Amino acid sequence: MKEKLKKLLSVLFVFPFVIGSIGYLISGEKLTNSLYASFALYFTNPISDEYNIWIDIARWMAPFAAATAILSIFENVWRNIIWWFKCLSGDSAAVYNESGIHIVFDKKTKAVYPGKKIKKAAKSQIIMLDSDVESLKFYEDYKAVMGRKFVYIGLREIDYGLIKENSKVRFFDINGAISRLLWKQIQLWNTKKENVSVIIWGEGCLSENMLCYGLLLNIYSNKQNISYHLIGNTSFSIKHPAIPLMNGDKIITHVEEDADTWNIVRESDVIIITEDVSAAKLQAIAVNGKNAKIYYYSHMSGDVGELICTRNLAAFGRDEEIFTDENIRQEKLIEEAKQLNSEYAQKYNGEAEWDKLTGFLKWSNISSADFKHVLIDILKNNPEVGIDELAELEHIRWCRFHFLNYWTYGIPDNGSNKDTKKKIHKCLCPYSELSSVDKDKNRATVEEIRKQ
Repeated sequence: MKEKLKKLLSVLFVFPFVIGSIGYLISGEKLTNSLYASFALYFTNPISDEYNIWIDIARWMAPFAAATAILSIFENVWRNIIWWFKCLSGDSAAVYNESGIHIVFDKKTKAVYPGKKIKKAAKSQIIMLDSDVESLKFYEDYKAVMGRKFVYIGLREIDYGLIKENSKVRFFDINGAISRLLWKQIQLWNTKKENVSVIIWGEGCLSENMLCYGLLLNIYSNKQNISYHLIGNTSFSIKHPAIPLMNGDKIITHVEEDADTWNIVRESDVIIITEDVSAAKLQAIAVNGKNAKIYYYSHMSGDVGELICTRNLAAFGRDEEIFTDENIRQEKLIEEAKQLNSEYAQKYNGEAEWDKLTGFLKWSNISSADFKHVLIDILKNNPEVGIDELAELEHIRWCRFHFLNYWTYGIPDNGSNKDTKKKIHKCLCPYSELSSVDKDKNRATVEEIRKQ
């Protein structure tokens, strides 16, 4: 809206000049004299005595256009001055997007939405343009201007595990945030069912993220058997053709036209629809999956699902829930991850300084911090659970995180634990096959959680 208004003001500013020039030409003035005389009207200083209706319209409009332009410039300068003063104290963020998305910040955080105009004074620079390529290009174009500011880039399409590392940028996965919040809402780990059937219906990045976060969070028993049925998504199995899940869980890929698809729907416990579906299909899923809790993606209210009268249907992914400071800058979760890394580094002589870690290791610690809350819930529901079982659950999560980031089991030629270039690690094996030293590392991790 602001951009349209700016274009309209630009047209209105030029309009008197065009009308005046036409008027002076009609009156017989030369072209150069006409242009100069028309320009002079903006300063209420006519230099020609010629008169007609065109000149009269321009004579009245030009001063107003000039005054409007001056006020607009003054307002813009004043707003920039106010913004600089606001940024001198407290937290501030400049959010670059063109979709009208507003982030829910803490009341102490000053936020500005300048479109694609750089606001250098902001302490955080948050880039969320219409496509990942556009966001990355925007950063490349202005990274020198952004300098040492905290830069956050939202991704929807590019697999985070394949992105080139950049120590000056923190990437946040928008589809990952949607998926993480939904699984935190469902909380399979607080159910007592060992056999669970989950359907993830849809193709694309959100579908893949939903599965990945499910695999990393839904680990609550060494006896569990979760069947993840992917309907309409074949890209995950192409990227991860034989991912070891380390327990009784399994991933089954279906095409929508499979004869047994609707039988699976009728027998499922949870159905997650990650793409826009027609009203007819949504109703069919709701009716056939009447014994399941059904979640459908909808980023804003007023969707067709709200018109369907059934208790087992719920929307997820609303903008006001996803675009929050905690989901984007993740300061609280990152502080927990830093603490975990610091404790681990002290015990095992690792890298304690967070900023020196690779992006992969940072996200590994963040994943561990996130899963810590699952383990806390498990302990609340079952205080008698054994330390070895909890340690095994943490090991499964650690393995899955590596597998999802394209690591595999392997023993490096130099006999060390891992080879980061080849992405192999000798501990990517079942918990029972770990050495006692490596088992103790997992035990130590969960022992700290039991103390909390």
